[in-house]
Amino acid sequence: MHRHEFLQRLHAVLKPRTYLEIGTNDGRSLALSRVPSIAVDPSPKIRTKLHCDLQLVTSTSDSFFSGRQPMGHLMSGRNPLRNARRGRPLFGAYTGSNRVDLAFIDGMHLFEYALRDFINTERFSSWSSVVVLDDMLPRNQAEAVRERVTPSGPWTGDVYKFIPVVAAHRPDLITVQVDTQPTGVFLVFGMDPANTVLKDGYDAIVQEWVTPDPQKVPEALLERVEAVEPEALLGSRIWPVLARRRRGRAAGLRTVRGELAALRGY
Repeated sequence: MHRHEFLQRLHAVLKPRTYLEIGTNDGRSLALSRVPSIAVDPSPKIRTKLHCDLQLVTSTSDSFFSGRQPMGHLMSGRNPLRNARRGRPLFGAYTGSNRVDLAFIDGMHLFEYALRDFINTERFSSWSSVVVLDDMLPRNQAEAVRERVTPSGPWTGDVYKFIPVVAAHRPDLITVQVDTQPTGVFLVFGMDPANTVLKDGYDAIVQEWVTPDPQKVPEALLERVEAVEPEALLGSRIWPVLARRRRGRAAGLRTVRGELAALRGY
């Protein structure tokens, strides 16, 4: 399954109320959104029709997140009628639902940028949010170099390093590698906006993990040993739990963990 088909079906099963995209390029992934959305890209080249209430931010993600109220476009106000006209949750300002439900991170293909984008996105997420990072499963060492050597064709850079870093520093998060084409995606569940472990340790993490080319990608990632099939993941019971958001954090995340364990055959 191609990543864009996966994303299209993910929108359908998760039913997000808000969408954030970092790295828009030609707009193919952005065109899948039908809800209030923010897209961040310093040089977008949108070539497809869009169908969402959009704020297109033509700046770097670092600049965007440093703003006073970066997610203002997605947020509900205090007037329910005005929220209804704008397609926002009616009582979002009172119920704590002023959060990003679905985020797609596909910006700079360098580990430190992906890490910063995730740290900043988590600040505006909730336990039921889903963050998708693209290009996380390179198919060979050449695709994973930090300095791109080919002008065309897939290039992942070294963002794959985000996978072991999250496992080591944030075991509270629930993660899953997905075997999409061409270069895999990585989903993160169970965000905690109050957690600052990655932010506090950012400099030390970058110093440890940013290394000169060539990059040595673990064989398990190249062979997608732990990646699940996208069809199986999309058909799991995870999505109704997250879409309804009726169960508490603990109960909801137990379901997510249990479903992923079943998919992996644990």
